[in-house]
Amino acid sequence: MKTLVIKLTDEEYKQLEEEASKQGIAILSYYVKYKLLSSPSNDGINTSTTMTSSNITPQIIDEITKKLERKIQDMVNPFTAEVENLKQKIADLSEKIDELESKKSEESEAKYEKQRQYSQPSGEKKKTVMDILKSQGAIYESEVKLKNPDLFFEKIEKQGGKVLYTDKERIAVDVDFFNNFVKKLSDIHTSDDVEAQKYLTKQEHKLFQKLRQLGIIYFDNNTKAWKLSGI
Repeated sequence: MKTLVIKLTDEEYKQLEEEASKQGIAILSYYVKYKLLSSPSNDGINTSTTMTSSNITPQIIDEITKKLERKIQDMVNPFTAEVENLKQKIADLSEKIDELESKKSEESEAKYEKQRQYSQPSGEKKKTVMDILKSQGAIYESEVKLKNPDLFFEKIEKQGGKVLYTDKERIAVDVDFFNNFVKKLSDIHTSDDVEAQKYLTKQEHKLFQKLRQLGIIYFDNNTKAWKLSGI
């Protein structure tokens, strides 16, 4: 494509602009090109010729189309950027809403768990060694697995429990339970184990059998009652 440079005075340039405006052409270069191609016999510019659809060349149409496309694109670009920016803001807002809902759900679960713990009956709380000893009456060293048995029985004694030291094992007993057990022994006047069991609870009879096997309790034929020995 060739380029033609035309030098005009200010008056000539203004005149061309006015003519192009009257013809409805906003781009002055298109008008000049049209005038040159439509009036080859004239040395100057014929201002009386009217631009019609029959004398508009495909090249002019192509140039006008491209110019319009650039103008339209320039107008659309800012809106496209705004739409993309709005889409990003919506995505960010949606993410924040999801985070807030997740955090709210976690807080609700934590609150529920806390309320559930507070509403638990006292019986569901973790029992201490002394609580277990009181409920069972006696704890036998041979029946429990202890990492440090000495420390375990020492702790029971310090907390008010009683420990029976026998040749085979140590037996921790609740003081009230043991005192009641000893009192019952003095009221049992039969040497028959089956008959004696009738006077004792299940826990008391278990202790009775243990101590009898170890020779710590015996039946005194003179007093006709059971007695403790070596404790």
